[in-house]
Amino acid sequence: MYLVANCTGGNTKFPNVARPDEPEFCDSLQCTNEDGSPVEAVEVKPHQGTAVFWYNLDPAGVTQEGVLHAGLPVDEGTKIGLNIWTRTRKIRNYWDEE
Repeated sequence: MYLVANCTGGNTKFPNVARPDEPEFCDSLQCTNEDGSPVEAVEVKPHQGTAVFWYNLDPAGVTQEGVLHAGLPVDEGTKIGLNIWTRTRKIRNYWDEE
């Protein structure tokens, strides 16, 4: 989730996910490089108040390689993000007696 996104740069890149070709995605995704060439992988532009959600594991519990991602450097300004980890199974409470 992007809490502050008053910046240039700072995209969240998913190098193993191909960027969709449809132009309507270009408001949220980086579609071209500075030289005008197409961006091949998904790069989510930071916009304050928006979020990106994905599952790290498939239903069988296998790691999904496509969710490999990185926050790219901010060129100018400020970007503040918030990570929220979700679970599909109960977490063992270490403070409860078993």
